[in-house]
Amino acid sequence: MPVPDFLPIVVNSSAPITINAQIAEQIKLLIAMGELHPGDALPTVTQLAKQVGVNHNTLAAVYNDLISSDYLIAQRGKGTFVANTQVVRNIITNKQFYNLLGQAFSAAAIIGLSASEFGAAAYAQAVMLNRYSSTSLKLVFVGCSHQSADIYEAIKSEIKIPLSFLRLSDLNPSKPNTLQEILAADLVITTAQHQWEVIQLTAPEQEVISINLKPDIQLLTQISSKPRNTKVLLVSSSETDSEDMKRILVQAGISHISFQTIELKSLEQSPQLLSQFDVICASKVVEDYICQYNPHPQRVMVFNFSIDESNMSVLKARIATIQLGKLIG
Repeated sequence: MPVPDFLPIVVNSSAPITINAQIAEQIKLLIAMGELHPGDALPTVTQLAKQVGVNHNTLAAVYNDLISSDYLIAQRGKGTFVANTQVVRNIITNKQFYNLLGQAFSAAAIIGLSASEFGAAAYAQAVMLNRYSSTSLKLVFVGCSHQSADIYEAIKSEIKIPLSFLRLSDLNPSKPNTLQEILAADLVITTAQHQWEVIQLTAPEQEVISINLKPDIQLLTQISSKPRNTKVLLVSSSETDSEDMKRILVQAGISHISFQTIELKSLEQSPQLLSQFDVICASKVVEDYICQYNPHPQRVMVFNFSIDESNMSVLKARIATIQLGKLIG
């Protein structure tokens, strides 16, 4: 990959953020918007420092910070490159954030705000929202299956604000404190298959957002490549979880596979069933058992899943809107 002679980076010494931050954030923006891709080479410190008109040491510090935060990677004798890390993949996936900033700046420019004024105003707003959001916003995730804990952790990791976890089975009149917690929530989150049940437990004015799951792309590729009528046994800790696995795979478009579901307890009573299937697809909670007792471990797949990106974008947008409403309300 040839080293680019030029990167569209501009610095402004009168801007309300440091020159280091200006350069670092513009490099992140170029990655998010697809101007730089994982594996692309960056100009040397000397080249880019000369281009943007900053001190060599300033640029070196920027590169070092981006390397330590996993945006860039340095290869001795070769140069500096965009890293292929989860951090980089996340910023590309969430590039809609930059689109929203672009729309906000366009609106600000109409009323005459400069880029520096917009940046200062955006920072002030972010500080104020952060001050209120972490203490006043009550978010609740309601789950049912054993997979719910993994879903809950994935959502919490994405939204990066406090999120309570409630089990659907605990939401009954015999546990009034649990019911009180869901009724006090500003936003209730659950999976698509349980949305109707959760709505019945919330107040009419409460908002319930559902999250769809999709199979991990590697798992989807592995199962899709199997011949027609391949017999796949889906195993989890409960029959409900196993059926959920089947539903997710079928909704993903896999119709040529013969799926059968079973719960772990039944399989423990009849472990010989494992030999009757071409492939065993196990949830994470039963993976160790299946690998231990299956005579052909190479036929075992682990059911990994991810959260639908469009659902997550909607969830983050609603959280931001609710936070803003509480702030100005």
